[in-house]
Amino acid sequence: MKDIVIASNNKGKINDFKVIFPEYNIIPIGDLIPGFDVEETGTTFEDNAKLKSEAA
Repeated sequence: MKDIVIASNNKGKINDFKVIFPEYNIIPIGDLIPGFDVEETGTTFEDNAKLKSEAA
């Protein structure tokens, strides 16, 4: 099983990914980097995703 790291600690989002992609092991970023938190200052979901991926 392949791993996918999700740059979110939102339990709802993590659960959604697990339901949508059951063939993958979904890992929240907080499991790898305790305390990981990025201020979402972007104006779109895409902007905020980029901020998180760059910080990770």
